Amino acid sequence: VYVIQPETAEGHALLSLKRANAERQWRVAEQQYRDNELLRARVIDYNKGGLIVDVSGIRGFVPISQILNLKREEVAQGGDNQETAAKLEGMKDKELQLKIIEINRARNRLILSERLANQEYRQRRREELLDELRPGEVRRGIVSNLANFGAFVDLGGADGLVHISQLAWSRVNHPSEVLKVGQEVEV
Repeated sequence: VYVIQPETAEGHALLSLKRANAERQWRVAEQQYRDNELLRARVIDYNKGGLIVDVSGIRGFVPISQILNLKREEVAQGGDNQETAAKLEGMKDKELQLKIIEINRARNRLILSERLANQEYRQRRREELLDELRPGEVRRGIVSNLANFGAFVDLGGADGLVHISQLAWSRVNHPSEVLKVGQEVEV
C-alpha cells in the first residue's frame, strides 16, 4: 500500500492501493527506460497530437511524429486532417510495440515512440538473423524490392540481394519478369 497520511484525527493510517500500484508501475517504467526495453501498450484514445496509450495503468503519449504507419505529409499536417484523424481513430484498442523516449514522473509525463521501437526491434532481429545464417542454408523470404541488378528479399529482419543472374536458368532482362514485390520465395 501507499501511505497517504500516517495518522488521521481518529488515529488511523490513510492508505491507498491505487497509488501503490501507480507507484510500482512508474518504477517499472523507469527501469524499462534505463534498460532500453521495448514494451507493448494498448491505444486507449487519440488527439490531434498523437495517441494516448495505457502502459500498465500509466497514461502514456505517442506523438504523431513517432507513429509508424503515418506518412510525412500526415505528420506535418497533424491530426487536423480528417484522413489522419481517421487513421488515429482506427488505431484505438490496438496494441503497439513502443519504446520510452522521455519519462518525467514529477510532471506525470511518459512519452513513447513506435518508430524507435520498430527500428530497434529490426536492428536486434537483424543481428540475431546474421548470427544464425549459414552458407548453403535454404530460407523462405518475401521480395521487398526490385532493382535493375536483382531482387531484395527480406528474411525476417535483414534484406539479402539475389543477383539478376541468379533469378532464373534463362536470361532475365529485369527482375519484374520473374518476381513481384510481396511474393514469398525460397532462397
